[in-house]
Amino acid sequence: MVVKDEDIRSRLKETDDHIRKEHIESHPKKERDWRTYEQRFARRIKEAMKAVGPMVHEAVSAIITEPKTGRPDALTLEQKVKLLLIKQLVGESNRMYANMLDVFSMVSGIDVPYKTHT
Repeated sequence: MVVKDEDIRSRLKETDDHIRKEHIESHPKKERDWRTYEQRFARRIKEAMKAVGPMVHEAVSAIITEPKTGRPDALTLEQKVKLLLIKQLVGESNRMYANMLDVFSMVSGIDVPYKTHT
């Protein structure tokens, strides 16, 4: 008996449909409590950054950078890495995060040029 590609695809689709149906039935959608969800999210970000902080410091301290001409960097390498990690944790786009950073710069008084956070 010869097994054809279309037979395999059909069987895989049937299996996938069955697995999805079983998963949906066994995991009913719950109503999300947004207040506690956002509190837990903020706490996870803080805990993650506290845990990652020492590792970032250790990793960055092993990097040797060459002095360059021109305007000095507004942020240290460690600060830049932490900003990128926060961006990934928060899940924002580069453009949205750049805008958020501009707002934080106004509040903190630390001016971070656009090219630093893109």
